[in-house]
Amino acid sequence: MLRRIYFFGICVAIMGVWLFTTSCAPLPKRIDATHLSCKAYPKLVDGDLATNSFLKVKSFVEKDNTAYKHSLRYGDWVEGKHKTEALIQLDAITPVAYIQIHPISNIYRLSVDTSTAEIANEKSHHFEPVRSHKIVRSENGEVIRIDIDRPVQVLRVSIYANRDLAHTTREPLTQKTKVTFNDIVIQEIRVYQ
Repeated sequence: MLRRIYFFGICVAIMGVWLFTTSCAPLPKRIDATHLSCKAYPKLVDGDLATNSFLKVKSFVEKDNTAYKHSLRYGDWVEGKHKTEALIQLDAITPVAYIQIHPISNIYRLSVDTSTAEIANEKSHHFEPVRSHKIVRSENGEVIRIDIDRPVQVLRVSIYANRDLAHTTREPLTQKTKVTFNDIVIQEIRVYQ
């Protein structure tokens, strides 16, 4: 009986220490939308989950018809980039714990890079990947959380788009098929420090 009481006392003490240490640790705080900007997609960081941003991919896939006798190339190739990017700038260099992405579209590949240099002429050349060789996915609007754990001035979020097979066009002379990409719809990107 004494062993049970002793064991129970040790368990309660361990739980108490755990609760004390976790409750004293500061919780990550969301950076207010007034300290974030995104020139291409301002609704992406406006702080309102009721608004949506449509990230557009301005390229297409061209497929050759192998039955056409004058075709020298066979298969698919992408004209332009098959991804879209959003550059989110913070007011100042800020330690960022993580970001949350609230998508509406299904996302099958997403990557995040950070920089401590400001954006000059829509470009910043000093980006470092947050997770190298890591595929981040979201289906049915599942919120994506990506740990950053470093000082940041600019976040670059790159999302690879899926082909829009419902909207294909065919050239009558060469019989080449052009397939566009689906737009990516995101409600909000939230940044926590």
